[in-house]
Amino acid sequence: MANFICKIERSLAKPALAVLILVLLGVLVYANCLPNEMFWDDDDFILKNIYIQDWKYWPHFFTDNVIAGNHLNSNYWRPLLQAVFAVEWHLWSDWAPGWHLVSAAGHILAGTALYKCLGALLKDRLPAFLCAAVFIVHPVQTEATAYPNSLGDALAAIFVFWGIYAWIKTRRTGARGWWWVAWLMYPLALLSKETGILLAGYLALTEFFILQKSGTFWQKSWRTLRNLWPFIGTAIGYLALRATVLNFANSFNFYKEPTAFTSHLELRIVSFLQTLAAYTGLLFIPYDLRVERVIQPSPNLFTPDVFFGGAVFLLLTFTIIYYWKRKPLVTFGALWFLVGILPTSNLIVIINAVLYEHFLYSALVGIFLAIFWSGLAWANTKTRKRLFLGLALVFIAGLAGRSLWRTFDWRTAVGFYEKLIVTAPHSYRVVNNLGMEYAQKGRNPEAEATYRKAIVLDPTNAVAYHNLGNLCRDTGRKAEAAQFFEKAITAQSNFIFSYQALIQIYLDNQDYANARRVLEQYFQYSDDRINILNLLKNIAQKQNDPAAIQRYSEVLSKLQTVRPK
Repeated sequence: MANFICKIERSLAKPALAVLILVLLGVLVYANCLPNEMFWDDDDFILKNIYIQDWKYWPHFFTDNVIAGNHLNSNYWRPLLQAVFAVEWHLWSDWAPGWHLVSAAGHILAGTALYKCLGALLKDRLPAFLCAAVFIVHPVQTEATAYPNSLGDALAAIFVFWGIYAWIKTRRTGARGWWWVAWLMYPLALLSKETGILLAGYLALTEFFILQKSGTFWQKSWRTLRNLWPFIGTAIGYLALRATVLNFANSFNFYKEPTAFTSHLELRIVSFLQTLAAYTGLLFIPYDLRVERVIQPSPNLFTPDVFFGGAVFLLLTFTIIYYWKRKPLVTFGALWFLVGILPTSNLIVIINAVLYEHFLYSALVGIFLAIFWSGLAWANTKTRKRLFLGLALVFIAGLAGRSLWRTFDWRTAVGFYEKLIVTAPHSYRVVNNLGMEYAQKGRNPEAEATYRKAIVLDPTNAVAYHNLGNLCRDTGRKAEAAQFFEKAITAQSNFIFSYQALIQIYLDNQDYANARRVLEQYFQYSDDRINILNLLKNIAQKQNDPAAIQRYSEVLSKLQTVRPK
């Protein structure tokens, strides 16, 4: 065993071989994703997104939210990610293995970029390799890698890690070209995913704790601000855009209406502590892996998860302060972790979830960097070093095995949702999505029963009404289908899909009065108002209603007059 570890250590001293091992680790874990289906967010972001399926829509990548091509609204703006999706779509359309291949490759590339980044940061390849290996094979990363839509995590991380690497090269060589590379990585990261904003924070930590060797706190802080002002300015400019012209659905508060959670900071602090407790478990004992988690903020600070989360936060705080001058790299790692989870902590920006495993995508680097660097510093004899490396390799192997096992959960949509619904029986999204998958597989009775469960969970949501209407229509129950489409519109007045389906049913039944009524409602939400007016004119003619014909003609004339040529 000792000879085996010595051989591994010698191999890792060769950068090219270390990169090859990292790539092979990634392939070993994620090649199993290639036969998997596409589902979850893949439907809205990829499979039903017309923007990525026709290059004529490419300007919309920069002006619209990321799922506008599916007639949906969101807070997300990711033009570069959409561009990558568009290239993929034109290469292989909806061929799932191609999408999974790119997703896995993106994650592996992020891992190798991290290795280069940490190697330059530490000037020691061994802890850099161990940290990059954990990054690639850790089970929490499967949520960001096992389904194609989450490519944005890896894409942003690639630019963030290369940005740090280029900044280190800039500061140590003085080469102006590296400065431009470092700065260019920032807009590319921001165009990939919102988490790209972390680059400025990580650069500040790198500059303060690693690159500056002397000075007081205030001197180092001033030099950090002076050196990084272009990155800080870029971050401020990005936030200003997201607050104004790129504010699609309230960029800094994902909730449509005020709630106790959005209105009370103390509840969000408690939920952050609960989340911190869960993160600690996921990082070191990742056995309970699932996508949909519900954390209800506890009013009692002495519940086990709040207490444990508070203890973790106090430990991190103590570590940061105690090792500030003694071992700056340990403080650097703890702060990296906290900075990494800050955008999704709900302390600054209130997002639509409290906890997802992929929120740890880059944050986990800080914790394991501190652990591996400290462990190797302790291993100052051959015996200790072999012991530490042996334990680290066993840990990495265990993580890889757990990740490989986890990828099977993403094999089929039905299997995924049936397993998830056991732990999330009250999740509207999970229940409705399971119904959709049953319907696609022709399991209509199960689909109908599942849609009805979703409606009970949230009677104000239009989606399950619409899906149940589709099922009734496709099984010949058009009258019942019309009722559900009407309920969907009542629940959400701008739900255009139900308007379109309902209009077609009324036209097929020659129910012109109801067709006109729904068309007139749909008129205010449609992008194709001229065709709607022409259709309304035709219906009015069939009803022998000259007054309506005249009214529709006048509106049509006004629209055609102002229509851009």
